[in-house]
Amino acid sequence: MVRLASDWIRRGFNRAALAYDETARLQQWVESELVSRLDFLDLTPRRILDLGCGTGHAEPALGRAYPGTVLVGIDSAFNFLRRKQEQEDRRSCVFCADARALPLASESIDLVFSNLMLQWCENPGPVFGEVFRVLNGRSPFLFSTFGPRTLHEVKEAWARVDREPHVLDFPGLPELGAQLSRHGFVEVVLDVETVIEEVASLTELGRMLKHMGANSHPMGSHRGLTGRARWQGVNEAYEARRRPGGGLPVTYEIIYGMGWKPSLLRRVGDPS
Repeated sequence: MVRLASDWIRRGFNRAALAYDETARLQQWVESELVSRLDFLDLTPRRILDLGCGTGHAEPALGRAYPGTVLVGIDSAFNFLRRKQEQEDRRSCVFCADARALPLASESIDLVFSNLMLQWCENPGPVFGEVFRVLNGRSPFLFSTFGPRTLHEVKEAWARVDREPHVLDFPGLPELGAQLSRHGFVEVVLDVETVIEEVASLTELGRMLKHMGANSHPMGSHRGLTGRARWQGVNEAYEARRRPGGGLPVTYEIIYGMGWKPSLLRRVGDPS
């Protein structure tokens, strides 16, 4: 399974911070879908954690949904947070920190909201553990992430050329559900939505992913004669998918998830 080192991811998002809001259309669309799910929850949170807050794009919507709530933003990319603080209408408290080691007290948060951040974590388990720790009892964790069929067209095109991994593998519903349950979450609900976009070329897709901060995009290295030949092979395999009169399909599998921290936790040895 291909995973990205956290410092590699951090550098990619730091470089993409300046133009991120202008290019991250997919993230913003998924964000609006995730925010809309709050309408079905009867919540009066005092403190909300936006985990992987980026430039703070979700903050206004969260503020409208829960006026007067203290908003806490955490992201590992400092340039994202600096960009966020440049927005005069944004007033949340922000921390530059790793999602696996949240700088927050246990049971201090009433809602954790996380939009398209988990897929960049090498293992979602430690993140789930930290989210569970900082949540108050009977509080929800609402998130979105990429599923395993994301960019499958590019993965299959590369498979025609070599057996090396070039596309990230993202966990699917069974793994995410098992990890959430293992870390104590109950009433776990997961569902999937598929979004298919079109791009003009494989090069355009690589540029788009780079602007999104995913510098470890599946374009690979194509320096030298051998690299150029492989790159050409990938292009030809991908071109076979071109739609009549249109572009090349790009699939994003979006997983939406929610789990609750129980209101009461029984210690081992306590009477039933």
